[in-house]
Amino acid sequence: MVVGTISFFTQTALLNEMGSVFLELLKKSYLFHFLFSLLLVIAFQILSNSQKVFEQLGFLYIGMLVFKIVVFTAIFFPQLMGDQPLSHFYRAMILIPIFIFLTLEVIFVSKILRKK
Repeated sequence: MVVGTISFFTQTALLNEMGSVFLELLKKSYLFHFLFSLLLVIAFQILSNSQKVFEQLGFLYIGMLVFKIVVFTAIFFPQLMGDQPLSHFYRAMILIPIFIFLTLEVIFVSKILRKK
């Protein structure tokens, strides 16, 4: 939560001329990735207690990653690839939360997988 908050405020400070439409879109992007990553890590922590499921957690993570990207693209399709007047620079800025939370997910999931 701390890393996501710090990165959000850093990104908004660096992009101080952005409009309220983009700021709202950026907030939604951070919130989506935070909630999805949090639920994923909690689910993996719970599922890691079952030996039958533990052996499949790596494959489950890859499937969840693909699912996350599909859901994100479906939700933010008009802003990312649609005909709305959002420049390529701002479209790329929307993708920064993906890389931040993906890194955090990998760190936490790898810790869960290494504990056994």
